Amino acid sequence: IVSISDDYKRTTLKFAVNKNEIRYPARLINNVWVPPKQTVTVLVSVELSSAEVLFRPSFKLQQRSPVVMLNSALTIHHHTSFISLHNPTTYSYSLPKGIILGTTTIPALSFKRNSTTDHQIVHKNINNLIRHIDNPEQQDRVKTLLNPYAKLFDTSKLTVASNVTPHAIKTLDHPPPVSKPYYSTPSKQEEMYKIVQELLHFGLIRPSDS
Repeated sequence: IVSISDDYKRTTLKFAVNKNEIRYPARLINNVWVPPKQTVTVLVSVELSSAEVLFRPSFKLQQRSPVVMLNSALTIHHHTSFISLHNPTTYSYSLPKGIILGTTTIPALSFKRNSTTDHQIVHKNINNLIRHIDNPEQQDRVKTLLNPYAKLFDTSKLTVASNVTPHAIKTLDHPPPVSKPYYSTPSKQEEMYKIVQELLHFGLIRPSDS
C-alpha cells in the first residue's frame, strides 16, 4: 500500500495481484425478521472496503428457507451493502446474524492498450504527487514504484476498459446449457412469477427470443 498526499488530499494505492473470480461472502449484520408477503432491505458485510460487485444468492440457503433473493449488482461502501429479501409465505421468517446470504464477485476488467504514452505528462503528474516528500531517497523509491504503472498517470487521453468476464452461457458450438433443478415451493414459484411480470411491465427485462 502506498499513501500519497497532494495538498490537502491523501490518496492510497493498493497494489495486489489480480486473481480470477475471488468470492467474498455477504454476511447478515443483524438478526432479521421478515414479515409475511413483504420485502425488506437488510444490511450485509463484505470483506471489501469499496467496490461494485455482482451478488449471487446462496444455493443452500434458497433450498432450506422460503426467502427469495435475486442475482443483483451491489455497491459496497465501508465494507457494507444492502440486499433485498422477500418472504412469499403467510408466516414470518427469521434469519440469524452472521448467516451468509450469498457470495459477491468483482467483474474482471482489462484495459485496451494505447500505442503511445505521453511520458512528459506522466513525469509531471508523478512529480506533483510526490513533491511533498522531503526526503530525496524516499522520493526516488516512490517514483520507482509508480513508474511501472506510468499509463495510469497519462491523462492526455481516455483509457477505455472492456469487460472480459466469460459468458455464463456458452454461445459457440455447444449443446444447450443445463441448469441443475432444485426444489421450490408453489408459493415461491408464484412470487417469483409476479416479480418477473413486474420487471417486464416496467421494461427492466424483456422476453427471450431464443
